[in-house]
Amino acid sequence: MPENEHTPQAAPFKKTPLVVGISLAVAIILSIIIYQSLTSVENYIEKAQKFEYRGEYGQALANFRKAAEKGAELGYLRVGDILRLGLAGPIDWPGAIAAYEKASLGGSVRAGFELGVIYLTGPPEVANHEKAAQWFSQTGERGIPQAVFNLAVMNAAGLGVKQSYEKATELWAKANNMGFHRAGYFLAMAQATGWGIKQDPEAAFALAKRVADTGLPQAQYLVGLFYGNGWGTIQSDEAAKDWYDKAAENGCHSLDASLLIVDWEGQTPNPVTIDEPGPDPTVSAAKPAATPEPKPEPATTPEPEPGPAPTPEPEPGPAPTPEPETTPGPETTPEPTGETTPEPETTPEPTGEATPEP
Repeated sequence: MPENEHTPQAAPFKKTPLVVGISLAVAIILSIIIYQSLTSVENYIEKAQKFEYRGEYGQALANFRKAAEKGAELGYLRVGDILRLGLAGPIDWPGAIAAYEKASLGGSVRAGFELGVIYLTGPPEVANHEKAAQWFSQTGERGIPQAVFNLAVMNAAGLGVKQSYEKATELWAKANNMGFHRAGYFLAMAQATGWGIKQDPEAAFALAKRVADTGLPQAQYLVGLFYGNGWGTIQSDEAAKDWYDKAAENGCHSLDASLLIVDWEGQTPNPVTIDEPGPDPTVSAAKPAATPEPKPEPATTPEPEPGPAPTPEPEPGPAPTPEPETTPGPETTPEPTGETTPEPETTPEPTGEATPEP
């Protein structure tokens, strides 16, 4: 007989009523625990938001913390916001950083962005520009154009990274392509001046015009500047005035080339200015730079040609010995000198000859 005929077969498992009851009980208990956990988190978040709406930030903070303890990312994020802004008491920088870090580990992109802002603009005891650059780089790679813009500003100013105008303009171009129009405004000024990028007034004007059409007042003023000076377009005082008026209606009355850090909303309600000048078309004209002509040297009076060398004067010898003075004596008659005194003329005597008679 085949060997397998004598191999004992395993008895099929039978679900007894007891086993089925235990399984159902365990499933029900787990469902209740999960439901209560989710419900409690939602309740804490809902309560916190109601307190926050009423301005009762102490109660809001307490409920957000309870939600955070149960692993809610939003709970950690809002705890960080309240502590960073000092809404429920003095500002707590270490507490805000800790809360944002936990929220970031839970997947919050905004938490990473806020960490970058704290490390860049916070007080000296928490400021760390290298960490700021790292957080802006990470959140920028996750699709946040405000982070890319702030990283561009850091490159322009050399904060936390090696200073590079070329890298700054590259990042502004990236943020502009992501739809952040303030970056396009700075990129247009850089193109106008050749600041970290090839100077191209025509491209600068076209970009400034596109950004101005979105309603950014700083770009509207910049377009007016282009028209007024004929940079990259035809010169037109009328067009310049129209754009200046549009910018003024939106609150912009002058060119703003300040390097500013933006917040999560892309605004600067409390501007943080980097102490580094940005591209300014009014300083560097938006026209191709001409080769400077050599400056004429000032005329100099020709020096006279050297004449014959002067004969050196003899060196003075010893002073002559003065002759002794003589006392004048009595006057004496001068002696004859041998010369003869001429005698007086005499009348000739008669010679004896007779005088003829008439």
